[in-house]
Amino acid sequence: MGSMNKEQVLPELSLELGVLSGWTQGRATRFDATARVEGLRLGLRLMHAASMAVAVLGALWLSGSGHVAWSIADRLALCLLPFFGGLLPARTYHRLGDESLARILALIAQALQGALALAGLQALLWALSLPLLSTPCLAAAYVGHLALSALGRSLLCRLDKRWQRKLRLVVIGAGEQGLAMAEHLARHEPLAEVVGFVDDRRDRIRTSNLCAPFWGGTRELLQRRQELDGVIIALPNDAGTRVEHLAQQLRMHLPQVYLAPETAVLRQSMARPPRRGLQGVWSLGLERLPLSARLVKRLFDIVVSVVVLTLFLPLGLVISALIKWESPGPVIFTQHRFGLGNQLFRVFKFRSMTHDPARQRQAIELTQRGDARVTRIGDFLRRSSLDEFPQFANVLLGHMSVVGPRPHPPGVKAGERTYEEVVQDFLERYKVRPGITGWAQVNGLRGNTFTEEDLIQRFEHDVQYIRHWSLELDVWIVLKTMLGGFGGRNAF
Repeated sequence: MGSMNKEQVLPELSLELGVLSGWTQGRATRFDATARVEGLRLGLRLMHAASMAVAVLGALWLSGSGHVAWSIADRLALCLLPFFGGLLPARTYHRLGDESLARILALIAQALQGALALAGLQALLWALSLPLLSTPCLAAAYVGHLALSALGRSLLCRLDKRWQRKLRLVVIGAGEQGLAMAEHLARHEPLAEVVGFVDDRRDRIRTSNLCAPFWGGTRELLQRRQELDGVIIALPNDAGTRVEHLAQQLRMHLPQVYLAPETAVLRQSMARPPRRGLQGVWSLGLERLPLSARLVKRLFDIVVSVVVLTLFLPLGLVISALIKWESPGPVIFTQHRFGLGNQLFRVFKFRSMTHDPARQRQAIELTQRGDARVTRIGDFLRRSSLDEFPQFANVLLGHMSVVGPRPHPPGVKAGERTYEEVVQDFLERYKVRPGITGWAQVNGLRGNTFTEEDLIQRFEHDVQYIRHWSLELDVWIVLKTMLGGFGGRNAF
């Protein structure tokens, strides 16, 4: 950029998780959104510890018929369970933009964390050859923790809303780059808002194209600086000297000065500063889940798959016999699908159509409503989604996950174009393993993609799932699938 060295002048800064590059702050910000979120997380951790302590005290008191005997196991429970509760992660779910979903995920997280803390204590007591806590005591402590932590979280979130507001930012540069920066913030940064545009080249500005009021030039900006939390300089590379002069001037008067990326970067739908890996650059695709998240997700997949396959085995044998009885051919249908890292694998399904080896070698043909190829037992399997159950074997083999974007076969089309032609970044979905069910499916986006809009909506849900993945979200998707995700109007 002109005479400046970007690598020396532009360290990575962030609004909350980092969407801009900028200069270091001139003085303290008036409003620190990151500190507010971190403060809420700290409050949640302390609340979890306190609720666990009160719940354990109550459980010991009840199990002791009104008094506590204070055995070694009791003392360990009272000391360690609050400690475990405070150490476990506390998520705020601010970036989901859905308060009802955030409450559900928080409840699931508290249930998982309480079970993990109690299981850890029992394991420790067993390892020390000490008496285990009784089942009534465990149940009382668990229920008490859930009730108290839910109440405490509700009170904390209500208190937090009293201080909640967005960062107020002005964009310097009302051209294409400034507009792209404002659009990027509106889509991806819920804790910030653009309240105005500033540009000294007033005769070139069409204020009707702006998404926020036009404040005038830098003189007017400095007159209203008390209304702002920061500014974003959105000027092109060839304005290096001007950018440097603006930065030096504004840092003396404003709490934070940011530098917007170039328009070409902002126009990339998935452009983000990486949370891990190379710093000072922007990533133009989705990032893989961190290693700890991948390990937790894989353990969840294995446990769920083993349980489901064990329980489903008798019904699976009956379904296999019915498929063989109705039509000749193999019981299991296999097909190449894209998986993790865009690698092909063979997906397993109960065969639901008549067996035709010649047709299988032809181009992919989507199933139509009332398709003559579907057998009678196959129609029932497809409507109930029972044809998908062999995919739990794919999960055990590491090809798939219980929850994730649905895998698609090569060459399949939405309307008249292939998936990759409709959505340029479609294969980014496979930064995670494909799933048997997913966020798109439990939100009604399942079945065939007859139109391009069907595919675009499904892709948007898949991206949202990957960016906001958590164990509690996987649990919620599995519960929604069990309670209402099977079948549906698009299952045929």
